[in-house]
Amino acid sequence: MGDQPTRGGAGDRDVPGRTRHGRTAQGSAAEPVTVEQLIARQGSAVGNRRAARRGAANGRAGGATRATPEAGEQAGRFGRRAAAKPDTGPARPDDAPAVRAGLPPVPGASRPPGPQAGLPPVPSAQPGLPPVPGAEPGLPPVPGAEPGLPPVPGARSGLPPVPGRSPADWAPDERPSRRSGPIPPLPGLAPPRPSGATRLRPAPRPPRSPGRRRVGRAAIALAGIVGVVVLYHLALYFYVDQRIDRVDVLALDGAEVLAPELQEAAETYLVVGTGIPGQTGAASVATLVVSVAAEGDRAVLVSVPPTALVDTPTCRTPDGDLRDPATEAFASSLLEGGPACMVRAVQQLSGLRIDHYLGVDLADLPGMVDSLGGVPVCVVPSEATAAAATPPPPGPSELSGPAASGFLQPGDSGADVTGAAVAERAQRLLTSTLRAAMSADTLLDPVTLTRFLTRASDALTVDDQTTLGDLRVLAGTLGDLSGDAVQRAGLPVAQVGYVPAGTEDAFVILDAPATRSLFDEIIDGAQLPAEVVEGQRTEQAAAPEAAPQPEVPAGSAPLVVPPAEVAVDVLNGTGTAGLAATVADELRGQGYGVGAVGNEAGTVNESVVRYGPSAFERARTVAAAVPGSVLQESDSIGNSVQLVIGPGYAGVVPVEIGGPVAAEPAADTPVAAPQREAATVSCA
Repeated sequence: MGDQPTRGGAGDRDVPGRTRHGRTAQGSAAEPVTVEQLIARQGSAVGNRRAARRGAANGRAGGATRATPEAGEQAGRFGRRAAAKPDTGPARPDDAPAVRAGLPPVPGASRPPGPQAGLPPVPSAQPGLPPVPGAEPGLPPVPGAEPGLPPVPGARSGLPPVPGRSPADWAPDERPSRRSGPIPPLPGLAPPRPSGATRLRPAPRPPRSPGRRRVGRAAIALAGIVGVVVLYHLALYFYVDQRIDRVDVLALDGAEVLAPELQEAAETYLVVGTGIPGQTGAASVATLVVSVAAEGDRAVLVSVPPTALVDTPTCRTPDGDLRDPATEAFASSLLEGGPACMVRAVQQLSGLRIDHYLGVDLADLPGMVDSLGGVPVCVVPSEATAAAATPPPPGPSELSGPAASGFLQPGDSGADVTGAAVAERAQRLLTSTLRAAMSADTLLDPVTLTRFLTRASDALTVDDQTTLGDLRVLAGTLGDLSGDAVQRAGLPVAQVGYVPAGTEDAFVILDAPATRSLFDEIIDGAQLPAEVVEGQRTEQAAAPEAAPQPEVPAGSAPLVVPPAEVAVDVLNGTGTAGLAATVADELRGQGYGVGAVGNEAGTVNESVVRYGPSAFERARTVAAAVPGSVLQESDSIGNSVQLVIGPGYAGVVPVEIGGPVAAEPAADTPVAAPQREAATVSCA
């Protein structure tokens, strides 16, 4: 490698005729430019010295004007300085280091004569280029060295003057520092405004028209009204939600729940209505089990007889005490044990998991109807509507508070043995009421909405996990579904009027295998068994033809057998305890002979007079004494006559022997008349 430059010029001590600050520009003839000189133009100190030596060697070899090392260095510095001092003496050729082909010069070695191998020949001048006056041949012109120009006072040749310093105050190898560029502005700060610059103001907006101002004010006022209404409804929602009675009744992980993995997506509600107008005790309770499918596209409603004999497992009363297991009437689980015991009784009976509990005081339901100003309903004639004390007219109508009370109240205490009719009426009225409360007219009327929710909060009892939103979903589901999407059924009954030994209470005995099959189908797919659905369709198809079938004594055929010659067995086919004994006493008072008195093993929809093959005339006399009863021949009872008291029983009347029978046609019974209209009335 070449010599390293030093500030004191130690690297130039072997070059004769050079001083620390002296520079000599000799010769004006053009000299060839070597590779080292081109490299020296890039600012390398080593290349400068190497170019100076190469220039001196080329001068000796070509016989041209001799170039000293000072002149080579001057060319390597791009002519930054002009020769200011004369040469102190000629350089000795023998002192120049020898240069080998492709290698740096070796100090102290002799230079071989002639051109070096591997290097291009260097002519004395570049052909085709004009001579540059005042500069070494092959080098760029040096400012200040042009002939005819005066020298620049106070500055060295080829360099700009340094303010405040003389040319000799700074070293030749130092370069002056460059001034930095403008500093960019900091992020987030506006750049300083130039002095004297005026701030540009945006053009003023044109004034808004009066119409636009009115629209803006109206939009602001509307937004304020909407905000107030929303805040009011939210406050009312939380107020009512806190006001409703809540009870801890659910047992989601109870041991009686069957196949809980199949019931994860479905929702099961236990809807219990208490305080049925005109009823007391167990008859005042109506229960409905509602199972909604996971997709929400179908639902099953099953009514449970209030006097059904069920097993209630261990449960906790409202006081927090544990209640021992008991076999009792289904309504007693609520009246004596509380809502938690009824939930456990339903799960024990059905295997369903009860997800929500809703208790409704039906005595307050007419008040809820009045708070809304009436509730629109659509009545399809059925056994349930016909059993009401005041049935509404078929088709669409609007119920007031008193009309709702008459719709809930049973028309005959013995007409609804299983409780299915009153449960269906309560469900229809409750669903219609909740749908009317969620209508747009009610929601936009704060006074009506507040009055309704206040009364509803007094009438409702829910479990601690059910919200008003869940009740809204239930009402919306039952209200939106129609036709085959909503299936209703009562539990299969094996015996009505069962009176256990040691008690006077009559119970309903459920058909255990059929009940189990029904609930298994609900657990599996939220639908009724196919045989139950088919049986309902058969009954509906046969209902219009049922009127002319009963053999009620006709008006023209006189009676021939007096009551004193008639012996009759009296059976109770209703849920009213002691009714058979009461009817037997009435028959005795009319002169009839009374045989066995007891309860009917099955269920009947109306009073029935059964007779054997040879007891037809005697049966006609009994049927004439009980208005609304029908004749039914039976080979299983021999020649005896049985009176099975059913729904609609009104009492025993006197009969006239030998005269026409004043019996009401079967078409006027509460069962037959609505059935004939069922095919002509529908609710969309």
